[in-house]
Amino acid sequence: MPLVADGKAKAVAHGELRAIGFWMIVRGATPVRPVRVFVSYEALAQLDPYDIRDLASAFEHFERFRARIEAAASDKFDRDGLDAEKYEGMPTIRLTTSDPV
Repeated sequence: MPLVADGKAKAVAHGELRAIGFWMIVRGATPVRPVRVFVSYEALAQLDPYDIRDLASAFEHFERFRARIEAAASDKFDRDGLDAEKYEGMPTIRLTTSDPV
């Protein structure tokens, strides 16, 4: 089952992980199954290397490419399943430079 956007999900910076995190949910799962998605700053920079100068521009960059990032997270979930590591007890997907975003 693919992941779908959580319409209320606001992106937040995670300094320790050097990533922007946001929520998605597993389509059709009952009860609702949230998944924390992290996209690394480096993976964001690969989308348009000349656009990221600071954290504020990283968020603008994230929003500009959000649909593409969400699609990549869903593809990774379908292909590989959840990451072995959890974040604060919640299942995760991490997008890094080795993932096609």
